[in-house]
Order: sequence, then C-alpha cells, then structure tokens
Amino acid sequence: MNDLILDTDYDLKIANGDLVAGESTQQHQALLILIEKGELREFPTRGVGVQSWIIDDVNFGDLNAEVKRQFELDGMKVLSLKGKNANLQIEAYYE
Repeated sequence: MNDLILDTDYDLKIANGDLVAGESTQQHQALLILIEKGELREFPTRGVGVQSWIIDDVNFGDLNAEVKRQFELDGMKVLSLKGKNANLQIEAYYE
C-alpha cells in the first residue's frame, strides 16, 4: 500500500520540503501493533496495544490471534504470523 511515510519518531517524513509517500505496509503493521484501542478517533476499536499485553501475563497465542484479527480488519490478508515476544514474524499484505 502507498501512503505517507513516517520517520523513526513517527512524524511525517519530509524531503526537499515535501511530504514523502511510498510503500507503507510494514509501517501500517507496526502502528496497528503499537497503538491501543481508542487512540484512532475514526476507528476506536483498532489497535493491538502490544505494551499492555506484555505488561500482563500474556498468552502469546491470544496476542497473535489479536494481531491477525486487527490486520484483517484493516484489509490485509495474513499468510502467516508466528513467533513470540520481539520475534514476531508476519507475512501479510493489503488485498
């Protein structure tokens, strides 16, 4: 998916005085995993909120299922999602 690109601080990336656009699928995936439900005004039920999961005594099967569900709600086709902790491996794309 093409969209505006964010820099490492999650600010809009600007080059030569213009906003930068480009392939943003991985950026969307990272944001969906990081944001808590309620942080997106237009879609208040979107977001995994991985920090909250990690603070709790988390069942990683449930976390992976929530990541998959959120990606699918956002329009992605999830081919595979495996791993746990910081080693989550995702193969998903927008249809």
